Amino acid sequence: MNVQMEYVAPDGFVFERAQNVMHGRYGSIEFLIVPMLTENQFQIQLYADGENSSGKSQFLEYLQTLQQRHSFVAYAGHNGRELISVYVASREQEDKENLTLVISELSRKCEEYGLHNCCASCGKVRSVSRMTVDRVPALLCHDCEMQLSSGRAEKKENVLLGIIGAVAGVLLGSVLWVFLGQIGFIAGIAGYVIVFGGMKGYELLGKKLSKGGIVICVLLSFLMIAGAEFVSLAITIYKEMGSLFVSSIWDAFSWIPELMKETELAMGVAKDLVVGYILAIWASYSLIKYSWRQAGEKQRPHTIERF
Repeated sequence: MNVQMEYVAPDGFVFERAQNVMHGRYGSIEFLIVPMLTENQFQIQLYADGENSSGKSQFLEYLQTLQQRHSFVAYAGHNGRELISVYVASREQEDKENLTLVISELSRKCEEYGLHNCCASCGKVRSVSRMTVDRVPALLCHDCEMQLSSGRAEKKENVLLGIIGAVAGVLLGSVLWVFLGQIGFIAGIAGYVIVFGGMKGYELLGKKLSKGGIVICVLLSFLMIAGAEFVSLAITIYKEMGSLFVSSIWDAFSWIPELMKETELAMGVAKDLVVGYILAIWASYSLIKYSWRQAGEKQRPHTIERF
């Protein structure tokens, strides 16, 4: 791309060399244009509340026609949230005209279908400002700017609901442990499923999986592995002793303390638990490590720079 950015920017747009982005307003809509030198094209960025607009489907249909109607449009699409992107191939002398044409069309369609600029982070229609977040250009509202710059999470963690979700998740995962135990297997995958179920349940109900939440999930998982082992043992007792001595699964649990006095059985249960914990740690280590790193990334302050 052998062009001077200042000369290809649509009228009224400004090129910020330090941030490598053009910005400006066409009609009532604010646009960002990012030159992509290695791909020899420009990315037009429009942050709009398409999800909340009654004209969303018509606007998306319009986006699909852009590539067909303009040979210089390499791609036009929506990321499923707030960002609408149009990639315009550079044709040097024609760049300003082509960029202006696409931006004017987008602006008219936004007005026609009721789309407005929104915050790139929260998606709400608010007053937004131009800035880079870790050197990536975006339009953010004041609240999200403060949250990202301070490292505060957008979603507030609900620890109580998170624990309830984690308990439900590890209970579901423990079903696999019991099933495999009944057919004579101790598999790391069962431990992984328990840990994964706990974390996913915590995140779904707690809205956010923090480092503290991960610790809670791991502790609950370890407790549930022991619980699942004793449930499996109770089922085995019920099967082996039959209805003559044990009337139900619940009755089988009352036999466990007495039977655990047998050294051979106690050693067998202890061996199963040790092997199970080792396999669970081995299978879940990568998941826990990744989740821990992700939680740390979400809590780390971002570098915000206005332009």
